[in-house]
Amino acid sequence: MLKRTGGVRVAAALALISSLLLGACGGRQESGSVASAPGIDDKTILLGGSFPLSGALSANGQAALGGIKAFIDATNEAGGVRMSDGVIRRIEFKYYDDGYDPARVVQNFRKLVDQDQVFAYVGAFGTATNAAVMPLATRQEIPQVLLGTGASVFSADQKKNPWTIGWQPTYEQEGESFGKYLVSLNRTLKVGFLGQNDDLGDAYRNGLTEAIKGSRVSIVADVTYERTDTSLDSQISTLAGSHADVLFSAVAIPRLESAVLARMAQLGWAPMTYLPIMSNSATHVIKASGAVSFPEMFSGEFAKVPDNPIWAGDKAVQSYLADMKKYSPEADATIANAVWAYSAGDALVRALEGMKDLSRQDLMTSIHALDYDDAPMLLPDLAVNGSDSASPPIHELQVEKFIDNRWELIEDSEKN
Repeated sequence: MLKRTGGVRVAAALALISSLLLGACGGRQESGSVASAPGIDDKTILLGGSFPLSGALSANGQAALGGIKAFIDATNEAGGVRMSDGVIRRIEFKYYDDGYDPARVVQNFRKLVDQDQVFAYVGAFGTATNAAVMPLATRQEIPQVLLGTGASVFSADQKKNPWTIGWQPTYEQEGESFGKYLVSLNRTLKVGFLGQNDDLGDAYRNGLTEAIKGSRVSIVADVTYERTDTSLDSQISTLAGSHADVLFSAVAIPRLESAVLARMAQLGWAPMTYLPIMSNSATHVIKASGAVSFPEMFSGEFAKVPDNPIWAGDKAVQSYLADMKKYSPEADATIANAVWAYSAGDALVRALEGMKDLSRQDLMTSIHALDYDDAPMLLPDLAVNGSDSASPPIHELQVEKFIDNRWELIEDSEKN
């Protein structure tokens, strides 16, 4: 990736020289060449994705799109991406709204592949939507990569689905991480679990259950909700009645998670409470609930939170916020999906740079070869590694606690 220092004229000159040299050698007719790869020419590489830009999850969809677009646009302004043939290309990103409707996503995917002729399907948001696309990606051998979902199905069986890979830690890994923390307290703890009535809820439950197996921690109440529910008051009343010491509130929709906290405050029930990464925003969930901060509120994290004061002086956060303001001003940069997608954009560019030839297969190979610890916005001590055939490139996270109206990593809070 070229540095973002205004070297556009130099990049263009290099691209022209490379193009002339290749032309003198008879062009690219070898296997894996540009001539055989849809979506690539001597100036650009065309990628695509589908996002819920309307409907209940529109804010998250806009954030995810904004994050990856911001990194791509900043990269283009810096000159583009130097690929293995020596040509520097700009990335074009085509996208469509799906309203979080799997049927619309399938239509969008087909349009992107068959009509727009994209090279790869990148950074798409959502579990159900990506699950609808995966069989098509496998059948048509189209990279479906760096997905905005923590569902393990997109990374757990890469032999069966070799053209698909996720990006962030799985929901199982998140549930397991907090479960291990509870076990480490070496106390008898009763847990109430609230999860979506589908694979998402099952994933959190399975990770938690596996981690606490054989320990003094047990699940005493297990309640579900439907994605279409507008209120979870009855579920919270049931869980409060269990007198659980801990609530694992695996609610995927931020406004519902905020309502959960409000209802708990009404009931005067304040157990240790875990909020999932996707619904842990201090601004959009905790403060929006209007509830007084709970004494022990936890979550997990693998990326820096841009509206957390502890990162105010961080150069990566400052660069991220500047890029979001310049290239994606319509997206809320404080929503976690934007942060994750921005870092996925960085991984995408590194993978494009690392390709040995210009084939779709080699993009997959290059993603699996990713191995670095300087990802923008990733927490210290965490790394990107695509070599695990059963996990996404980011497969670790850290437990954090809400202290003084902000999230602090457990290790840091224990030092204070």
